[in-house]
Amino acid sequence: MKSRQYLIMIGIAASSLVACENNSAKDEQLADDIDNYVDSVTTNVSNYTKETWDDISATYAAKKAELKAEGRELSAEVKEELDEAEQKFASLRTKFESNIKAIESKQAMRDELFGAGKVGNDLSFAWVTAANAKEVYVNFVNTVERNKDRYTREDWDEIKVLYEALDNRKNEIEKDLAGADNREIAKQKVRFVGIKAVNRLTAKVDENTDSKK
Repeated sequence: MKSRQYLIMIGIAASSLVACENNSAKDEQLADDIDNYVDSVTTNVSNYTKETWDDISATYAAKKAELKAEGRELSAEVKEELDEAEQKFASLRTKFESNIKAIESKQAMRDELFGAGKVGNDLSFAWVTAANAKEVYVNFVNTVERNKDRYTREDWDEIKVLYEALDNRKNEIEKDLAGADNREIAKQKVRFVGIKAVNRLTAKVDENTDSKK
């Protein structure tokens, strides 16, 4: 009888040990999944938008909730791995916030130079026609001149990109431009080159340049 009880106790202990080991392995697997997810996102993400960050945050939170739902006391190793994942996630959040801010700043500049919503990330100027090209150039150069003292060197680089995209569009429609409009655009182009040449040299470097990369 005692031998039977002893065997039962051994069986229960063995089962408990196996269950504990299985639970520990599952916790480690879930923690690995969280850590690998953060590593994967950090390595592969290229679209730094609020919508992308919301998706990443939701997935990260869901993975953490899955581990928490197990309701067990986590081992020191699992806690350490989760802490490392949290630190990497915090760094990723900072990177996203910085890039989103930079993107919003660029869009604000585009809206200021050309009108709200006229130019997006694709830098398309298809909306510029022979009928409005002169006005677009005049407004662009006037706006640049009005704000030249507050532009950073990085702002000037972005303005140059926008100017070249506008110029490419002008070349596409040049055959349809009125002679007077073409001459006025040429005048505005000379104005812009002069303003940029003088003011970019004295512009300060953006303090957030490194964080935007």
